[in-house]
Amino acid sequence: MKLCETALAAYNGPALRPSYNRADVRPGIVHLGIGAFHRAHQAAYVDGALEKDPRWGVRAVSLRRPDTRDALRSQDWLYTLAERGAGGISSRVIGAVLSVKVGSEAAIAAIADPATRLLTLTVTDDP
Repeated sequence: MKLCETALAAYNGPALRPSYNRADVRPGIVHLGIGAFHRAHQAAYVDGALEKDPRWGVRAVSLRRPDTRDALRSQDWLYTLAERGAGGISSRVIGAVLSVKVGSEAAIAAIADPATRLLTLTVTDDP
């Protein structure tokens, strides 16, 4: 089964599903640099807050490559986060990302949108 909105509705596996209705989520954050660090940390944190306030969905922009956009698009921007702790491994489906665009023009448009209340970015070393 491929992860997407349709499959998520019928999913009954070990990964936790979002505790909020994704249809209620609205964009409030634009994030530049939608890499693994952002998806494992900031997007996961936002995901946990969306049940209380659905106005903080993430619109992401990659200024370099379309890889992440291409991988997540067919999954309706959903992905699974696995975390290892003292109690073992837990997993949950993250639904905070609402879209991923590529390029500086997409970044400018997203930042200029009146719905945008917060701009975040991830800066990493590129060897």
